[in-house]
Amino acid sequence: MASQVLSGSGNVSYTNNTGQNVRIIINYLACPSLVDVSWAGVTISSQIATGTNVGRNAAFGLATGSTGSVVANNSKPGGTGTFLPTEIMLAAGQTFAISSQNLSNPITAYNIVVIPEAG
Repeated sequence: MASQVLSGSGNVSYTNNTGQNVRIIINYLACPSLVDVSWAGVTISSQIATGTNVGRNAAFGLATGSTGSVVANNSKPGGTGTFLPTEIMLAAGQTFAISSQNLSNPITAYNIVVIPEAG
């Protein structure tokens, strides 16, 4: 089975009906509000900053006039908060979803690839 690309805006969900393990890679996610990410019965509430864009190989930087530190891709500053995974695995029959916590401020864009284990 070939890879599947999920692209669009708003909440996104996927159910693994391939009969094999799949890899989910978040290439891009624009989060105008906090998001919930769930997979295989686990849900995390992301505490990334409102208005943050994330992705597996995303370039990053501060907006003009912003102050603060920039945190490298695939890392997390000390203190409280949660990671937002950009790559996970699903077994056959498991589900994956990302949803905005603020329905009036939905996810503005996403690009996610689903790659079956057998290629």
